[in-house]
Amino acid sequence: MDIIRIGEKHYDVTTLTDVAKGLLSDLQKIEGELGRLSLQTSITTFAKSALIEKLVAETAALPTVPAPAEETEAVQ
Repeated sequence: MDIIRIGEKHYDVTTLTDVAKGLLSDLQKIEGELGRLSLQTSITTFAKSALIEKLVAETAALPTVPAPAEETEAVQ
């Protein structure tokens, strides 16, 4: 018997209504998508950090100028 916890209660999966099974299926798809998006976010954040590191190294030997009176866009 497959048992699932929904909230604080446990149910036999075979007793779920078709609507409940559909909702459960939708939740499983959403969980999968959230996992995929989390991985994509991690990869993108890593790539951003690597690019900033390379940009800092590339500009290290360049002369700097005083900061302008108004804030400019910063690479973070």
